[in-house]
Amino acid sequence: MKKLLVIAQWDDEAGVWVATSDDIPGLVTEATSLDELLTRVLAVAPELLEDNAHLVEDGGQPGDLIDLSIQSQFRLDGARAH
Repeated sequence: MKKLLVIAQWDDEAGVWVATSDDIPGLVTEATSLDELLTRVLAVAPELLEDNAHLVEDGGQPGDLIDLSIQSQFRLDGARAH
C-alpha cells in the first residue's frame, strides 16, 4: 500500500484551506472547510497520480490501494472552527 501525504494549510487572507502535496504532483486545491477540501482532494488525486505517474517514484498500478493522510496546519493566534 502506497502512503501519500497531503498538507492542508489555512490561508487567513483568502479565508480558505489550501491543500498541496509533494507526493501528488500538481495537487493544489482550496475550499472553505476541511470536509470540502477532503472531497476535492479525493476527486482530483487519482487523476493527477495517473497523469503524472512518470513524476512519481513507484507510481503504482491502477487498482492499487493508497493510504492518503491529510495533515492540517493553522496558527493558534488566528484559529477558528472551520
